[in-house]
Amino acid sequence: MDTNLIFFLICTIPAITLYGVAKSGLGGSMSLISIPLMTLVMPLSKALAIILPILILSDAVAVYKFRKQFDLDTVKLMVIGGGIGVIIGSLTYTLFSESTIKALIGLMGFCFTTHYFIFKRKKIIPLKKSLLKGGISSLVAGFASFCAHSGGTPTSIYLLPLRLKKEIYVGTRVIFFMFLNLIKLPFYIHLSFLNSESLLQSALFFPASLFGIFLGYQILKRVEEKLFYNIVYALILISSTRLIYEYISS
Repeated sequence: MDTNLIFFLICTIPAITLYGVAKSGLGGSMSLISIPLMTLVMPLSKALAIILPILILSDAVAVYKFRKQFDLDTVKLMVIGGGIGVIIGSLTYTLFSESTIKALIGLMGFCFTTHYFIFKRKKIIPLKKSLLKGGISSLVAGFASFCAHSGGTPTSIYLLPLRLKKEIYVGTRVIFFMFLNLIKLPFYIHLSFLNSESLLQSALFFPASLFGIFLGYQILKRVEEKLFYNIVYALILISSTRLIYEYISS
């Protein structure tokens, strides 16, 4: 087998599997490494084009699993903010480098999670829903999602402190990103990101995302609530630190 093809598969399959895991609510911020991994073997625009149809198909699977477990009011708020963020991203896409966007996301995630681990109490009091915080977080999520499929951390920054039941937390994320990815689709088409080659590759790699969804969903069923939240916070901290390190060392 061609060495370049092997390297292509080594970089692409794990990256797309992580996006599948993210759809189950586990490792959402670990998928931040997916785009950098894929850009080792392809341009950023091509990576974005391959992943978007996979995300939309994965959304359909994940939404079916969590169709009765989500917070409708939160979804409504975040879809509006996320849609605005997508529009801003489409208009300013060429003005920001991928590394800059990811460094800013990493800084947000690092500050958010270190605050949690330093100041958390034995009994954590859930924060109330906030129109301002939810709007800003979802706007940033929409922008980052359009430019680099990296809206998970800004979304978590708003949702995690609400301390929703873990299934409701995951379902709310899933529904939000379903709408967000559908909103992104016409803009990607307008910018000529999608073509027959990218769609074919999306179809070929979709099973890797399905495997990730199944894997994450099995883990979710077996993890108790407190441990679930600690795992998500820890994954955000690790991936955010990595993004900051990569930006500084580049």
